[in-house]
Amino acid sequence: MSANHNLKKILIIRLSSIGDVVLTSHLPRMINNKFAGKGGAEVHLVTSSHIAPLFTNNPHISRVIRYRVDVKDDIKLAIDNDNYDIILDLQKNKISSYLLSNYNGDLRIIDKHRSEKLKMVYLKKFPKEVTHVAERYLNTCRDIIEDDGKGLELYLKKEDSGKITVGIAPEAYHNTKRWPKERYAELIDKLTTDGYNVSIFGLNNSNLGNGNQNVTNYSGSLSLVETAKRINECDYFISNDTGLMHIASACQVPIVLIFGSSVKELGFTPYRIDYKLVEYDIWCRPCSHIGRSFCPLGHFRCMNEISVEQVYNSFNKLRGK
Repeated sequence: MSANHNLKKILIIRLSSIGDVVLTSHLPRMINNKFAGKGGAEVHLVTSSHIAPLFTNNPHISRVIRYRVDVKDDIKLAIDNDNYDIILDLQKNKISSYLLSNYNGDLRIIDKHRSEKLKMVYLKKFPKEVTHVAERYLNTCRDIIEDDGKGLELYLKKEDSGKITVGIAPEAYHNTKRWPKERYAELIDKLTTDGYNVSIFGLNNSNLGNGNQNVTNYSGSLSLVETAKRINECDYFISNDTGLMHIASACQVPIVLIFGSSVKELGFTPYRIDYKLVEYDIWCRPCSHIGRSFCPLGHFRCMNEISVEQVYNSFNKLRGK
């Protein structure tokens, strides 16, 4: 291992998904906290090409390397020749292993706690202490960071509309992470009736908020960076367990988070930001550590038992009402 004061170049690898990559966004700042008075240290990031634009304005990242399958050999060659003092493999899969197959330096590999996750899913055995995924990333490099106690970050300009805007993210990649859309529709009606503006994010929510002048539906119309900019303009955010929730967390937007098959012990709650968690305590959670396309027991009670009133009450508590 190189002496810390001699570190000049550090590489972070996290290819996907959106939320997981955003959960690394505190690392470059904390590394720079450590080396700011020692001549600095370059931080490079390898991430998927569609996620990379989120990080191009980060002043703590010297270079963002856009991963695509067709350029993986070029990226591998660049890593071989770039003389990195430390590489943080926060992906830990076949792709990252290939990219690093010739690297002989100080390699730090994330502990994904796989056995712990499987025990939660199949044996319903939960850890005594919850370690957030963002903390697991920090655990790979505690000796080369200075933890400032702050959370995630995305460098985006914020425009104040002068109105309280609530962002809504009704989707998630896996069905068991989705609160029913008809309840989101009821929630949106309730929010706008009480004088809030609502912004809807995602890809397939065009039927929500139709005809309501206090609703702006961005579904399917924005790039990832444009979506992040609009989320950054929200005052509050209500969401399923999805990557957009972590973007809201990085924008320091207080969150109401709805968990179905997810549980906080998996480590994916909002990080170092004010939030309220809404969940239904039922024995079969979690049915998966990532989510499923259907409820394996057929009742989907983990989401169906969560009412609009519960979510709205949590929103009011978040607002301090």
